[in-house]
Amino acid sequence: MSVQSPTPSRSSPPGRSGPAPASSAVAIDPIRIVRQHLTLLITTGILGLGLGVGVFIVWLIFMPSYMGRATFELVGTLGSADEAMVNDTRNDDQVERLGNTEAAKATSTRIFTAVVADPDVQTIAWMDQFKDEAGRVNEKDALIELQKEVTASHRKKTQFFDIYWKTRKAEDVPVVLTAIKDEYIGERTREREADQATAIEPFRNTRDELDDRIQSLDTEIQTFVTERQLLARNDQMSTLQRDLEARELERNEVISSINQTRSLLGQIDAKLAGTAEASQDDVRDAELDPVVLEALRDIQELRGLVAEHRQKFGRNHPQVLQSQAALDARIREKDRKVEEIILRDLQGQRKGASDTLEQLESVRIKLDEEIESDTARLTDQVQAQTKLKKYEKDLERLEGRKAEVQSQIDEIQSMFARDDAKQVQWAGSIDTPLLPASPKWYVAIPGTAVVLLGTVVGFIFLRELLDKRIRSTTDLTGLPGVRLLGVIPDRKDDPTGVSRPESVVRDQPASVLAESHRQFAAAFRRARQDAGASSILFVGGMPGSGTTSVVANLASIAAAAGRSVSVIDGNLRRPRVADVFGFDPESEGLGDVVEGRADFDAVIQTTQDGIKVVTAGTPKSRIFERLDSTDFRAVVEKAREISDVVLVDGPPVIVASEAMGMADQVEATVLVVRAYSEQRGLVARLVRQLREQPSAFLGVLLNRPRYTAGGYFKRNYQAIASYADE
Repeated sequence: MSVQSPTPSRSSPPGRSGPAPASSAVAIDPIRIVRQHLTLLITTGILGLGLGVGVFIVWLIFMPSYMGRATFELVGTLGSADEAMVNDTRNDDQVERLGNTEAAKATSTRIFTAVVADPDVQTIAWMDQFKDEAGRVNEKDALIELQKEVTASHRKKTQFFDIYWKTRKAEDVPVVLTAIKDEYIGERTREREADQATAIEPFRNTRDELDDRIQSLDTEIQTFVTERQLLARNDQMSTLQRDLEARELERNEVISSINQTRSLLGQIDAKLAGTAEASQDDVRDAELDPVVLEALRDIQELRGLVAEHRQKFGRNHPQVLQSQAALDARIREKDRKVEEIILRDLQGQRKGASDTLEQLESVRIKLDEEIESDTARLTDQVQAQTKLKKYEKDLERLEGRKAEVQSQIDEIQSMFARDDAKQVQWAGSIDTPLLPASPKWYVAIPGTAVVLLGTVVGFIFLRELLDKRIRSTTDLTGLPGVRLLGVIPDRKDDPTGVSRPESVVRDQPASVLAESHRQFAAAFRRARQDAGASSILFVGGMPGSGTTSVVANLASIAAAAGRSVSVIDGNLRRPRVADVFGFDPESEGLGDVVEGRADFDAVIQTTQDGIKVVTAGTPKSRIFERLDSTDFRAVVEKAREISDVVLVDGPPVIVASEAMGMADQVEATVLVVRAYSEQRGLVARLVRQLREQPSAFLGVLLNRPRYTAGGYFKRNYQAIASYADE
């Protein structure tokens, strides 16, 4: 069970071999932030609840408000006047739309203007704020305020919509809502009467017009019968009449064919004149011509040749340009041939259409002559009977239409006369509210606490966003070129209780810190092997990054695994390796060897675990300028001859200029970053500088992040501790 970020992939070797990944936005770990400020948040929540109680009490005493409601019901519609009851077939969307429409009408400016002018409304306490010294009401200001305060809404899944009004005096509520209700119902009644008159008026006009036409037509029929002496009529068609109908039908078909042929000629002429483009059928027929088919095959072959030349010689090669020119020429030749064939086909089509039109015109002329002759003979025979029949049909049609119109008038009057046909009806009663609508304790108290808590949380997260320090792994993974090798948590996050982090692997191997060092050692070993490095320099950015602790524990892990390891104290300004391993801090060491006062073999000290240690040396020999030289490289090379791995504890880069010079004398480097100590920009710059050195940059170790033991990390740390206890 890992407590670290994902280890580096072997397919991405460390150091300078690959480009740095793009920087991404720094993420915020909300669990860590909440744990870090948990006490403040709890305190803020408690204070917010107390403040909410005070706000509720003050609000209730000085600014209470009372709300009333006027309810209206949307009644279904009648399909006809003879229906026994209202039938509502509207769906929920239609009812909701109608409810919102009626609510908007009930809260319109026209309604509110009448309400403000109502004598009863002008006497309520709410109106006092709009009266001048003489007691005159400013109805304009009252109207504007009433429009702001009154709300209306439709109840979901019901036939009801409500009008709400809230004010500080409970006695004012029923007065205003009753005035709104009376004015709205009155407006609806007037609209209903106007709708009835509007609905009936066109039918009455139509009925009167039909009466006049029926009387006039009846007089005309009587006169016609008297003049023509028509006492009977023959409804059977004569042979002549049937022949005439057949000729007319044939002529209509010929005329239709003529029009179609003329339309076709117009289309062909437009294509020949160039005002219209050839159709897809024209182009398709032309492309089936053998000459065009042959050209298409040539074009296909030339395209293949161009693709082959491009692949073989490149896009701008003369051979490619020549092949492309041949292809373009063949395409133009094909297009020109297609146009010629289309023109030829269109001319042939026009010749055929012209001949057809001429034949059809000849047939039409002949049919016109026959029809004219038959009509003249038939007219005298059927004229009188046909006209009489038409008169009688017109009279029958007018009388039937008059009966229908009168029936519609009667039905409209019956529907408007029924009370249950009213679309909106008043429902319920308007009472004086007994309890205030606001404040509500369950809103005021938690709301105040939430606002206060939200303000504090917002301030905390804003400060977190503006904080540029490295605090967690997410701050590192967002930096360019960073390869996170491991995380060593703060000892306060270790549930086992760690007293001396420098020797935790040796003294408390079952602790979370020891396990974190071992997991880092595994990732470090893979990165070192990928880079082929055996001498590694550990440096920090600012003082106190913890490189000595990391090196000492890493050496203990390597020795326990059976590998020979050497540790060199390269921090000649503030050496600590001797104290960590229990040696004399003023004994001969690195400074003496580099200065030439002692041999390398003479300064090596070995711990009980078999770790070879080279301390910083005697105080007078700690000339740190000499570390940026081949003399230091020689010491490292000698240590490599006797050990599998050489770990160099280097000074912090920011305050020790020799640190970057030492990076040139080893095979690889590791940057140790202490959480809450170094800025993201500084770490990014150090990573970039280390990647530019001749040595391979293996990655970054995050040391002592606080509050990482939350959520995922906390479960891992607890699992490690409990597993060790078992």
